[in-house]
Amino acid sequence: GRIFDRFRGRIMFPIFDVRGNVIAFGGRILADSQPKYLNSPETLIYQKNKNLYGLNFAKHSENKKIVVVEGYLDVISLHQHGIINSVASLGTAMTESHGRILKKYGEEVIIAYDSDAAGQAATLRSLDMLNDLGCGVRVLILPDGYDPDDYVKKYGADRFMKLVKDSLSLVEYKIKTIKKDIDTSSTEGK
Repeated sequence: GRIFDRFRGRIMFPIFDVRGNVIAFGGRILADSQPKYLNSPETLIYQKNKNLYGLNFAKHSENKKIVVVEGYLDVISLHQHGIINSVASLGTAMTESHGRILKKYGEEVIIAYDSDAAGQAATLRSLDMLNDLGCGVRVLILPDGYDPDDYVKKYGADRFMKLVKDSLSLVEYKIKTIKKDIDTSSTEGK
């Protein structure tokens, strides 16, 4: 509480490259002010589309499934609960460069974005791209209103890993998503 008050709701995160060298910093404002995130500018050393937050730790995981989440706090919470095979893109959408990195370090990519509309839209954008790159890809379904940080803090690592185990394949997820907008009880919908 005192640390939060002292920094007035601002947190700085060192951003490491895959070898563990600090290459940039990310800022996060926990209050409702804008901008919510403020990262170091891109340089020859730091390029958002060529780095994944937490990969320097995740690459050492015995679990070759890499869980991709949206933000720093999600990665930190998962790592604190022993789920070190988690990473986040750095304030940017998933790119082909990210996909190639994920394919290099993991056998399967589990997308675990927030359950809100923005998170689900980002999931759909990432799936085909990762699949086209040859990544085995699955989607972790979080209950409404949860992000990975909230979920693992409330229910623990074992329940989160059960969500990982129960994650949907690309086809299952697309069918589930399409069924939300189509009345499958009608002949036309079927």
